[in-house]
Amino acid sequence: MSRQAEIIDVLMDSGFQSVNSLASRFAVTTSTIRRDLERLESMDLVQRTHGGAIPVKQSDTPRQFKEELHLAEKAAIGRAMAERILEGQTVLLDGGTTTLEVARHLTKRRLTVVTNDLRVAMEIAQRRSAHLVFIGGELLPDIYTLWGPAAVQQLENLRVDVAVFGADTISVDGLYNTSSYEVEIKRVMRSIAKEAFFVADSSKFGHEALFKVLDVDDFTAGITDDLLDPLRASQFPIPIIQVGV
Repeated sequence: MSRQAEIIDVLMDSGFQSVNSLASRFAVTTSTIRRDLERLESMDLVQRTHGGAIPVKQSDTPRQFKEELHLAEKAAIGRAMAERILEGQTVLLDGGTTTLEVARHLTKRRLTVVTNDLRVAMEIAQRRSAHLVFIGGELLPDIYTLWGPAAVQQLENLRVDVAVFGADTISVDGLYNTSSYEVEIKRVMRSIAKEAFFVADSSKFGHEALFKVLDVDDFTAGITDDLLDPLRASQFPIPIIQVGV
């Protein structure tokens, strides 16, 4: 994981950080941190202040750094979810970096995988033991998922055993996204599935996002890492399965 990605993660989680505290945290010089902050500011990701920096207002980690964050946690979550998929089932994988890890850890044979994520589709396409159904449509800005009326119509004609969802943020009342693009298609995905799980690393819990996608009660369980506070996990009305890295 790059240091700049970690700086963004710290700022998104904690707000203002001083140059000195960041230098101490990452065991580098203050000059190195200042150069990092200059680059991040040029990308409109942080705002430098006297002696430090604050994050530019947004509720989700920027895409260009998201794939570098929490890799070990996402892999453990993906493995734990994949183990819950049974031989011969039809599984729908929502878009995202954590659902991609689910795809990478699927070992059961005779699976049918439905997805609207280009990277998930490419992962499954390389396997002879899994049948891929790809949901077409319009590519969303800056991410790898497809959406739109054609995608919704295609999904409405399908039925799946299990749907696995990611989310930008998780609250006790539901899953939220920072944009409204995927709200409709995710709700249709849930409507065609017999049961559903969500997968999200612990950094997704407790933050705010604008658009509610689904209620927590729509899911059989959620899977996250063991860094989530057990007290917070116990507040959910469904089981929150915590897996070690």
